[in-house]
Amino acid sequence: MTDEIVVKEIEQEINTVGGQALSLVVKDNATYSQAGGILVLHKNLEKKIKAYFKPLKDSAHKAWKIICNRENEEIEKLEPAIKHLNKQMTTWNLEQERIRKEQEDKLRREAEKAEEERRLQSALEAEKAGAKEEAEAILNEPVFVPPPIVEKTTPKVAGQSMTTTWRWKLEDINLVPRQYLTTNDTAINAVVRSLKDKTNIAGIKIYPESSMRGVRQ
Repeated sequence: MTDEIVVKEIEQEINTVGGQALSLVVKDNATYSQAGGILVLHKNLEKKIKAYFKPLKDSAHKAWKIICNRENEEIEKLEPAIKHLNKQMTTWNLEQERIRKEQEDKLRREAEKAEEERRLQSALEAEKAGAKEEAEAILNEPVFVPPPIVEKTTPKVAGQSMTTTWRWKLEDINLVPRQYLTTNDTAINAVVRSLKDKTNIAGIKIYPESSMRGVRQ
């Protein structure tokens, strides 16, 4: 039997069985049983469809896997050079960033020192002029200087960018705020499956949920 004939038979069965299902209204025990019988037909048809497509999928998957393996083999040849260059560029970038931050810190300290000296000088002049309260106010005002910015010197490379990923690790679970904690779904599911409506876990509501399961052939 050719593939075309098999596909046509499957399509005809889908239309027939599907039409029976969609036109059926369950209104008594007889139609309920009829619905169950049609569900069985659908399951059998589903198996027939899967059986038809399985060898086609297996063949396509085998070819796909061969192509993927060949692709990976060629890509892996690039890895040593890529890793080497990435490491070199990362090391250089981190060192330049360290130098840049050191320069910013130095400029900030110098600016704060200059501002402090300016305030002291202003306070001295105010005190000499007899404005002691003004001098005291000058000395008590908080020191603020605009944060200096040293531009990055590492050049931008087309198609490349340096990213920083921030990660975390747990130190003391008792200090973690409640909104960042989650329930142990695996443990709760195991208890509910075992005890069912007898489950008694504080803060957890147990309820039934029913659904129709198909008959295994």
